[in-house]
Amino acid sequence: MVDLMLKIFSAISGMNMRDHHDIPFAMPLLFMIFMGFIITITVLHFIGDKEEEPSE
Repeated sequence: MVDLMLKIFSAISGMNMRDHHDIPFAMPLLFMIFMGFIITITVLHFIGDKEEEPSE
């Protein structure tokens, strides 16, 4: 799974993510923020997807 994510991030950024000399210092922080955002949006989507029954 980590290899897949590194391969995707390497393709997106144009850098070799497996080589720690090729990664800028803040790049892992930016990817963690991006992944946190995606996970948060996914969780909020499923939490807010409840259909409330109309009260009569």
